[in-house]
Amino acid sequence: MNSWGTPSIGIRAVKPVSSIKIGWIAPINFDAAQTRIRVLNIDRWLRSRGYYSKIVNYPEIINEKYDVAIVGKHFDIHHYQNIKLLKQHGITVFCDICEDILEFAWVKEILQICDRIVCCSFALEEKIKSINIKTVVIEDSYEV
Repeated sequence: MNSWGTPSIGIRAVKPVSSIKIGWIAPINFDAAQTRIRVLNIDRWLRSRGYYSKIVNYPEIINEKYDVAIVGKHFDIHHYQNIKLLKQHGITVFCDICEDILEFAWVKEILQICDRIVCCSFALEEKIKSINIKTVVIEDSYEV
């Protein structure tokens, strides 16, 4: 309501700034799993600035011709094979890694084939660089 008691709403228009389509493979697509607030916040931030960003599944990324896929959270042979398939379709694959899980199965194999690894801290980045030197840090944690 404004000062005269008239109901009003605010509308925010966002002009697309890029034709790049970004797809997030996030647990929201699975039956029972959590999606990191970090993923939802970055997705929301991108969309609010005119980027096409959406939480999707592997077939949707391929069928709807996404440019970038962001993976993380799940590391197994199924995801490894899907990442290889994305790359065969010319899709750039980023892996968003938010904890040191290098001792688990399929993590190193997945990190090796990704185009870029997004790390949550500089300490984690140092560990990842021995597997894939193409890293970037978006901090959301601090490690000593």
